[in-house]
Amino acid sequence: MALALLEDWCRLMSVDDQKSLMVMGIPVECEEAEIQEVLQETLKSLGRYRLLGKIFRKQENASAVLLELLGDTDVSEIPSEVQGRGGVWKVVFKTPNQDSEFLERLHLFLEKEGQTVSGMFRALGHEGMSPAAVPCVSPELLAQVVGQAVAHAPQPLLPMRYRKLRVFSGSTVPAPEEEPFEIWLEQATEIVKEWPVAEAEKKRWLMESLRGPALDLLRIVQADNPSVSVDECLEAFKQVFGSLESRRTSQVRYLKTYQEEGEKISAYVLRLETLLRKAVEKRAIPRNIADQVRLEQVLAGASLSETLWCRLRELKDQGPAPGFLELMKVIREEEEEEAAFENENTDESDEGDGYGHWHKEIDN
Repeated sequence: MALALLEDWCRLMSVDDQKSLMVMGIPVECEEAEIQEVLQETLKSLGRYRLLGKIFRKQENASAVLLELLGDTDVSEIPSEVQGRGGVWKVVFKTPNQDSEFLERLHLFLEKEGQTVSGMFRALGHEGMSPAAVPCVSPELLAQVVGQAVAHAPQPLLPMRYRKLRVFSGSTVPAPEEEPFEIWLEQATEIVKEWPVAEAEKKRWLMESLRGPALDLLRIVQADNPSVSVDECLEAFKQVFGSLESRRTSQVRYLKTYQEEGEKISAYVLRLETLLRKAVEKRAIPRNIADQVRLEQVLAGASLSETLWCRLRELKDQGPAPGFLELMKVIREEEEEEAAFENENTDESDEGDGYGHWHKEIDN
């Protein structure tokens, strides 16, 4: 509000606000002679000036003075504060390009958000204010109005921005700006999770990225089931535009993955899980039998101890196959038991060797 006060005071005194400055925070007990003495010493590099007035600011319990600069002044030489009685006195002044710099930054910010100054004022409820009227409002006052409106708004003032998807058409000859299907699908799967809107709005945003056969497919899916979710729409795209070859490749890669030499079984299962999830995503392995397929692959591809093999075999025969975390828990428990057993055997062996060595020393 200090800059707004300077502008209003200059307007009242009919002086140029860019050839004036205001000094604030002056103790009330300071007389004009003392103020002049402090300012003459600290502002002597600015050349000639005159003191136009003095006011008391109740909210600060301090005084402020307005000075008019009588010559050409380099704003870089104006100090931001001076040392006087009671401590620091703040110097407020307006740079020649301050308004235009503020408006330029405001326009850049709104442009990045996909908005305009007119749209901002409409959102604030100032329908009649045009961009041409903005320079007549002080930057500080404008910033305060916008800040207050944002702070008290029950919902976002400006229309919501969102990460847009790249274009995808599904055409035999894709356009230069299009992404290959696998890349587009990966991007779409991640970005739709970030959209904090209802399913209907998500489908509308999804449709904006589609062209040609891909757009036709979405319309067909929606016509068959108006309440279809975005995830179900993406599943339909996988079925129609997904690569059958990559689907088969992911299945074969999973089924031919075995435990490597020196690899713990838990590490093998974790590595296997990544491939299984990719195969399920590509519909190479049905989701409803993923737990069963996981258990069978571990039994076939891992070097299991007799105890662990029996335990996993029992889980398979008992009923529904365990999920990933449940299976991992069983394997980790068995690994820890085997590690503890090996440590006990090692300790017993070391103790036995030490006892024999001690007796040899005594005999000698």
